[in-house]
Amino acid sequence: MMDIRKKRKKKEMMARLQRRMEGGLNNPWFQAAAGGSEAFTIVRLPSHFHETNEGLYEPRLVSIGPYHLSSARTRGMQSHKWRFLRDFLLRNHHPEDGSSSVRLQLRLAAYIRAARGVEARARRCYSESLEMASDDFVQLLVLDGCFILEFLLKSRHKVLEVDAYMQWARIYIYYDLVLVENQIPFFVLAELYALAVKEGNNIHRRDENLDVLISKFFSRHEPLCHLPVPDQQLDIPCVHHLLHLQYRRLIVTTPANDGAGIQPLESDAGTGSNEDEGDDERELVIGITPLGAAGNAAAGAAGREQVNGGITTPLAIRCVTELQEFGVTFKEKPSPASQFDVTFRRGRMEIPRLAINAGTRILVANLFAWEQTTKEDWKKGVVTGYLVLMNALVNTAADVSVLQRRGILDNMLSNEEDAAAFFNRLGGCALFDPAAHRYAELFRDANEYCDHRWNRYVAVLKRDHLRSPCSIINLLAAAILMCISVTSAGFVICHYSHACS
Repeated sequence: MMDIRKKRKKKEMMARLQRRMEGGLNNPWFQAAAGGSEAFTIVRLPSHFHETNEGLYEPRLVSIGPYHLSSARTRGMQSHKWRFLRDFLLRNHHPEDGSSSVRLQLRLAAYIRAARGVEARARRCYSESLEMASDDFVQLLVLDGCFILEFLLKSRHKVLEVDAYMQWARIYIYYDLVLVENQIPFFVLAELYALAVKEGNNIHRRDENLDVLISKFFSRHEPLCHLPVPDQQLDIPCVHHLLHLQYRRLIVTTPANDGAGIQPLESDAGTGSNEDEGDDERELVIGITPLGAAGNAAAGAAGREQVNGGITTPLAIRCVTELQEFGVTFKEKPSPASQFDVTFRRGRMEIPRLAINAGTRILVANLFAWEQTTKEDWKKGVVTGYLVLMNALVNTAADVSVLQRRGILDNMLSNEEDAAAFFNRLGGCALFDPAAHRYAELFRDANEYCDHRWNRYVAVLKRDHLRSPCSIINLLAAAILMCISVTSAGFVICHYSHACS
């Protein structure tokens, strides 16, 4: 009898465990996210991103989306969100139009229906199952979406249609809107904006589509240089969120190691060319460190190359101060196509000017994080390649000082060490393909230039004899002594020849 009870109890436990696991396997979010280009376009970053670059991925003023909804730092903006929602619903309302409360109710109901219609699609965009009730999630989409739209509408003129507090907060709001974890899907904004236009709010102008409205606001605050991107190249239907739109505005690709011409950005959802079929077979690299001192040529060569299918691929290049010893010169690039338009020709490296401040750190870090965690061709991402390059070039404060003197870096941080640490921390997190990242050819050209015999001799001369004033004086003294010796020997020979004749 006891055996029967034990067997029955064991069978019940097995059945209960199976039902619980089947519930996890049948999660609607998991099934819906199994395919589609919109799945997992808004991610929560791995912990090592936050630990290595603390404070660069959390909103300071306003939370957008579910990930930072309960943050204590953004709690104060919730009341302003509701105020902006009310302003958005009552936009262009006049007393003669009737009761404002009736208008509020009618329009709010319409926006709730619109958000409810895209709720399931919006949930698929997040990289984890959201433990939010349907009503709470729809409220979040409406509140955050209308807040963003009203803020953009109030900000479309140089003189903001907002109070002093929001004028002060606008730069913080810009950087909060481009955080990788602080997003709602772009199609939600488009749905709400289209509904507002349809209702005749007079917010739509002939030259002011939603992407134009956002681009105008972004262009006033973005710290990176770039050429204007034609609207047709932005491919708005494929934009996932505001950070993705900013990425497409800033990233204009140019031929690797060649500054001539501008190419349109390839589609993020593209399948890639046949050349990429072997990418998965190549070994990926996490971060790099600059090569050793100029004199360690043999050790440097062994540590900077990787063989992929018979092709030797450089993993790193020397830092700025060491490249200078080999005769490499650095110059600010005139009229760059984008912030990432770096070229190397005949011993001269041209790099676009970069102002490093708190805002630059936030934007670059989040463009990089989005590229690493979401973009399909992340192994060859433009921002990833740029940080790999800068991590190699900038090793110490001395490297930052050189780039500052050349007009390439405008450091607004506390000191040069902070600027070097910024590149090293981000570059150290980069997972990239050493054979196919954007600056692989530049790495190869720079290393070949430094490996030239004459350039190596020049580097040894600078390192061993021109490093300090004392060594320079000693070298000059030796050179003068040699000249005197040669001259004396010449006089002796001439005198002897004359005596013999």
